[in-house]
Amino acid sequence: MVRHRFENQPARGWPSALRVITTATALILASAPAHAQDGCPPGDTPFAPFYADPARFTRALAATEGQPAPSAPPTGLIVPHHLEIPELIAGGIRLSEATRPDRIVVLFPDHFFKLRRPFATTGRGFDTVLGPVPGDPAGAAALRAASPLMEDSCLFARDHGLRAVLPFIAALHPGVPVLPVAVAISSTRPQWEDLATAMTPLAGPGTLMVQATDFSHYLPLHEARQRDQQVLNLLAAGDLDAIAGLRQPDHVDSLGAMYVTLALQQRLHGAAPVVVANRNLQELTPRFVAETTSYITAAFLPPGAVADPIQPDSPVYMLGGDLFLGRSLPRLLADELAADRVAQAALAATRGRPLVLNLEGVLLPDLPGNLPHLVLASPAQMVLDWARRLNVVAFGLANNHTNDIGLSGVAETLAALRAGGMAHMAQGAALDLPGVTLVALSDLDGAADPPFDRLGPGMLDRLVRPDAAVPVVAFVHWGREYVTEPGPREVWLADQMRRRGVAAVVGAHPHAASAAPVAIGGGDTLVFHSTGNFLFDQLPPESSGALVELRAFAQGTVFLRQMPLPHLFAAARGR
Repeated sequence: MVRHRFENQPARGWPSALRVITTATALILASAPAHAQDGCPPGDTPFAPFYADPARFTRALAATEGQPAPSAPPTGLIVPHHLEIPELIAGGIRLSEATRPDRIVVLFPDHFFKLRRPFATTGRGFDTVLGPVPGDPAGAAALRAASPLMEDSCLFARDHGLRAVLPFIAALHPGVPVLPVAVAISSTRPQWEDLATAMTPLAGPGTLMVQATDFSHYLPLHEARQRDQQVLNLLAAGDLDAIAGLRQPDHVDSLGAMYVTLALQQRLHGAAPVVVANRNLQELTPRFVAETTSYITAAFLPPGAVADPIQPDSPVYMLGGDLFLGRSLPRLLADELAADRVAQAALAATRGRPLVLNLEGVLLPDLPGNLPHLVLASPAQMVLDWARRLNVVAFGLANNHTNDIGLSGVAETLAALRAGGMAHMAQGAALDLPGVTLVALSDLDGAADPPFDRLGPGMLDRLVRPDAAVPVVAFVHWGREYVTEPGPREVWLADQMRRRGVAAVVGAHPHAASAAPVAIGGGDTLVFHSTGNFLFDQLPPESSGALVELRAFAQGTVFLRQMPLPHLFAAARGR
């Protein structure tokens, strides 16, 4: 990378004109052939190959061969352009391998300040060490005609932001024309919107957009991890306003490329990013690296579509809302056909991933026949059997019905869970899973006086964990029934949790799912106000549920997104 002062970031101890090429970029440039020139070749001749040795590319392609395809064709990708971790580029491009786009648009930063205008393109093709990549002269001409901010340029000869990606495109999408777009570091949000407008006719169905950017730069791992988590949360929330306020290069080396890609994917395809990898240069060496670079690989997919992580050390969990198997449910689920409908629908939604749910009420060996309607109790063995059937790995016990039968009910619940080997989290307790810590909290307690506003500073401080390298997610019971937006109390609580360093808040209690997560604090924390019901004896349309998929990455970050959940109680009733 070229080090520079960015317009929207204060100087970091060096003059604005200073441009220092990092060791990683020096190695990249050193591997380029001596005949790669800065200028354009004569006539319509393609740009010459930039890299001389194909081995780094072929090894990365071999390492990612057989990678599972997403459940739906991606309309866009995010890939790195550093060849320090080439398998993240290869794995990212492979996400689109099963499709054949009509054109590929690649957006990347102008690393070497060659631009005279905010953006540049070219209609020329490229030769690479893995074969030719055709140009898109008609697309380039259309962009130049649509925007006075676009110039034709020869910078594409040597900028690794594009050239590191092209050999993988040549191998996996042979013959598909590429339309490159270089984005000036100094470009602004109004200019990005101009570019998005100019690109709209070219970025619809049949076009694959590739955002070729690296992420946090020049920070040690502990700071880069924080910046990456902010970016991951903002990508999950799809928050263009907050993304426009990020810092180059602390968060990403091209805000413009990220903004335009996300905006067009939302507007043209209704697609959202699914992050499949997040790594840092520090992982490659035991030696402390003072100025690292981070990498994110993602696919833009329609809602609910699936793309598995491409890092083998990235566990995936599902977090759900309220589970209650009392009242009418024991009789209903005794019908094998009804039980099969529920199990199949639930497992299709969770894909059998480890599942964490909020267990409403108490567990008893036998249910009394005279329990009041709002005293919640479930048969202990039935709950444990369903937990095994659905791959539930833990229950949260912090909710307003935990104390419905007093201390004896709590004791019965804990004894049943321990006997069944089921992990659980009471109020303020933590559950350490590989890659993430969950902390259960409830602002409600039906047996207390008052039954609301139960979370104070002491209990909130339970969110502060001794190992800051492991992300913390708050698993919270709060809000009002059937109200899917936070009130002032929940807004305040979410900010208090953010101040204690949680990466995300996953809420329940309203019995209905919120529409989408919201990022607060510039991306510090991602808030899912309500996941609603997982399985509860309430019918739609008043009640609903959703899942939160959580991916944990080895560097100490998490990516969460909301996933659909069919109405399981309606499924049990044959609806």
